[in-house]
Amino acid sequence: MERYIEENFSEIYTHFREFQENKEYEAYWEKCMEAVKDKELLSHIVFCNDLFCIPPVKSFLTYYKSDFITLTGKDNAELPIFVKKSIGAFWGMVFKFGLKYKNQKSVSVSMNEYFKVKTATYFIKGE
Repeated sequence: MERYIEENFSEIYTHFREFQENKEYEAYWEKCMEAVKDKELLSHIVFCNDLFCIPPVKSFLTYYKSDFITLTGKDNAELPIFVKKSIGAFWGMVFKFGLKYKNQKSVSVSMNEYFKVKTATYFIKGE
């Protein structure tokens, strides 16, 4: 799945091509890919999505909170808007195209103290 994402992300999510291709966002892209390559972490993200309807973005950001504090240089790890949207697109790619989930639902998430993220999407297998 990692290879598929790397080869197709910028073609499927053209508005977020810069996230994958621009050196300015490389550290964020690499952190996303690291999460997908970590089979144990990915299984936890999927579990939280499937059982508790916790959006993958929330699980991902929570897991890597200290890394994002370092990357942003801010105590609250507030991410640029483009990066937040790109991370959402990345996890959409993972669930919709990599894991073949059919539906999604946007929900409120309480991540204002860190990251300043208000909404995120969880994914539904569906038929």
